[in-house]
Amino acid sequence: MLALFIETHKPDEGITAVKKERAVKIITDARRERGMSMWQASEKAGINQSTWSRVETGVRDATWDTLLQMAKAVGLKYNVTINN
Repeated sequence: MLALFIETHKPDEGITAVKKERAVKIITDARRERGMSMWQASEKAGINQSTWSRVETGVRDATWDTLLQMAKAVGLKYNVTINN
């Protein structure tokens, strides 16, 4: 099992294991809170802006690698745990 833990800096959320859909929401919220455009965030993440947009809008399912790049670009801290 792969678990992604994202630190949101919100007292009511803390550090939580999340599924991909929840990770996208946390990343989107963080990007908006920081006043970053999708273009700025995608440039910082090193991914195509259309990819960022498709992931945020749910048109494209992101890989875990892409989600980690996105999280880092918007300043989120994360930890990946793999259990069998």
